[in-house]
Amino acid sequence: MPAAGAGATDLPGYPFVSTGGKAQIWLQPDIAELRFDTGAQHASAETAAAAIGELGAALAALLAENGVAESDIDNGEVTKKTVKLTNPAADGATEAWTLERRYRVVVRDLARWPDLAAALMARDHVDSLSVSFDRTDKEQVTRELMTQAARDARANGTLLAQSFGRQLGPAVAIARGPLDKVAPAIFEGAGGTPPAAPRPVTASNYRAPPAIPFAQSVNAVFRLK
Repeated sequence: MPAAGAGATDLPGYPFVSTGGKAQIWLQPDIAELRFDTGAQHASAETAAAAIGELGAALAALLAENGVAESDIDNGEVTKKTVKLTNPAADGATEAWTLERRYRVVVRDLARWPDLAAALMARDHVDSLSVSFDRTDKEQVTRELMTQAARDARANGTLLAQSFGRQLGPAVAIARGPLDKVAPAIFEGAGGTPPAAPRPVTASNYRAPPAIPFAQSVNAVFRLK
C-alpha cells in the first residue's frame, strides 16, 4: 500500500485550490483564407501541363480582378502521376497523366468575397474549395481574452477559497490545457486551442459571416493562505 500510494499522489506539499477561467467574444471578420485544388488530365503529359498552365493563368486574372494581390496567392508545385483509365481513350490509351496544384489565397477585401467565391465555384477543374474567416488583429484579441480569462480564474478561485474560510494566494501553476490531475507535469505544459478548420464553400456561405467567435481559457493552481 505505501508503494502504491507514493506512485499515485504527486500533490504539492501545501494547501491549494485548482480553478479555471474563460473569456469569449464575437467579432466581425476582416480577412479570409481560401483553399482549393486545380487539376488536368490527359494521355499526353505535355497536353495536361499546358491545360493546367492555362487554368493557372485564368485563375491569376480572376483573382486580380477581385482585388487579390499576387503576394497573397500561394500556389504550390504541380504534382504529376499516372492513373488507370476506366475506359480506354479514343487513341486506345489505358493510362493518363493527372496533374494537380493546390492554392492558398488570402482575401483581404471581404466585400469582394461573394463574387470571387461564385466565380471559382463556376470554374471547371477547380475542386475542394474551403474557406476560413479571421481577423487581422487576432493577436491583440487573444491577449485581451487571455487577460480576461485569467481574471475569471482568479475570481473563481477567490470565491471557492472564501467558501471554505480561506484566502487565495499566488498562482503556482498555469496552463491553457485542463488540469485534470494535480501532478508535476502541470507545472510545465501549456496547450492552445487549434484554429477552426476551413469549411467547404457552398452557395449558402458565399457571404462572410457577420461575426465569428474568439475564446480563451486558462486553468491555474493557487496556493491557499
